[in-house]
Amino acid sequence: MYREALRLDPELKEAWFDLGLICKWERRWKEAFECNLRAVELEHEKADEPAWWNLGIAATALRDWETARRAWSAYGIDIGAGVGPIEGNFGIGPVRLDPAGEAEVVWGHRIDPARIQVASIPFPQSGHRWSDIVMHDGVPNGFRDLNGESLPVFDELMRWEPSEVPTVQVRVRADAAGAVDELFQKVEALGYAAEDWSQNVRVLCKGCSEGILHTEHSEEELAAGREHLVGLAAPLDVVEELVRQWELTPGHDVHSVEQVL
Repeated sequence: MYREALRLDPELKEAWFDLGLICKWERRWKEAFECNLRAVELEHEKADEPAWWNLGIAATALRDWETARRAWSAYGIDIGAGVGPIEGNFGIGPVRLDPAGEAEVVWGHRIDPARIQVASIPFPQSGHRWSDIVMHDGVPNGFRDLNGESLPVFDELMRWEPSEVPTVQVRVRADAAGAVDELFQKVEALGYAAEDWSQNVRVLCKGCSEGILHTEHSEEELAAGREHLVGLAAPLDVVEELVRQWELTPGHDVHSVEQVL
């Protein structure tokens, strides 16, 4: 219908924009690029114009950095001078991985208006690893609190660049409080990452995740079954050696070590 509208009126900006929106949803990046480029040509330099934002997303997907920089600047975002890939510091933010599937919300470092480098260690069900760079949409879908600040959650559009660092799952028992932290410190000292999934992860239903809070979820239900399940982002041989050393301490028991992604 939009194509028919454009056949009748090739300068109908709204039809170009909406057609580009459909192409974005379907990950047809070349078409999304062309539609939004035509929409902004008809709108001209107008700050906060959504077509500029979607052009920036499509250009980022295609790695057309000249157009991406132009689009973000025209939209009103200061990305600084330069050429090539944008490697900025846009703060910490949450992103919902695989929104149509497992839908896990993780934290990461925003390196430009549409990309975030994952800082959490996602569960393997998400198909993502620590340090993946994912491209996300620009419409908030829920919020998360960080140090008293409410930050918007953006849905992933695609994994823009996969990480080469595996995810290793370890099940451990430690008698002393803070003993697992000792293992984490050894992993992080080598430039890798560690996360206690049994302590740092909260399971939410879809409604709660997107901001529709329910009162019937108890903390006991949310935490059940996740005791001492540890995620490590590091090569398997590195993890095996560190875990072997850690287990030499009395009261430290390792039940299993498995590369899961």
